[in-house]
Amino acid sequence: MAAFRTSDSDAPADALLIERTLAGDGGAYAILVERYQRKIYRVAYAIVRDEVEADTIAQDTFVQAYTHLARFEGRAGLETWLTRIAINLSRDTLRRRRFVNLLTFRRDDDDSELVLEPVDERPDPERQYLSSQLRAAITRAERQLSPQQLVIFRLRHYENLTPDEIATHLGLSAATVRVHLFRATHKIRRELAEWRASRALQEPGHETALQ
Repeated sequence: MAAFRTSDSDAPADALLIERTLAGDGGAYAILVERYQRKIYRVAYAIVRDEVEADTIAQDTFVQAYTHLARFEGRAGLETWLTRIAINLSRDTLRRRRFVNLLTFRRDDDDSELVLEPVDERPDPERQYLSSQLRAAITRAERQLSPQQLVIFRLRHYENLTPDEIATHLGLSAATVRVHLFRATHKIRRELAEWRASRALQEPGHETALQ
């Protein structure tokens, strides 16, 4: 494996590493895993928002890819192919999670699945409280999305993929992705608007201001 580590320009192409892997060179596939594991993990985490699950999905992605590597035709590029596998596995994880949530009767105010990261690593208590409340509000808002809308929304806003990139990974048209993204964003904004209005009513001095 170390023999391949020279420079980016000298790094073996994916096609060559795939060829060597199929010929029985396990070290060649290890290079491919190292080359793409961070990207695949980020994609998985952007969708499932859980470090342990994202790590498992990343591992499963490379296992599944290795198992079906002989079928890879190379038309879309290895990175795109791996990303598509990771997205599908992430969707399966979300489906299982929804089923478990139904069985355990998860409450709407449960904020264990947080969606936004704090802007400040060491916020003051008030900012920390507002940040946690906002995360919980977005988590509740995301529950209004369909599975397809949720995946597209998270890939766009957490992985910063463009609608065209998302369309490629999901096998959809860019127009379809934009429609789903528009509807998802509209639902999220509507839910957050209701949350902000509710929070404003709870702030001190609100009753005085109305008088």
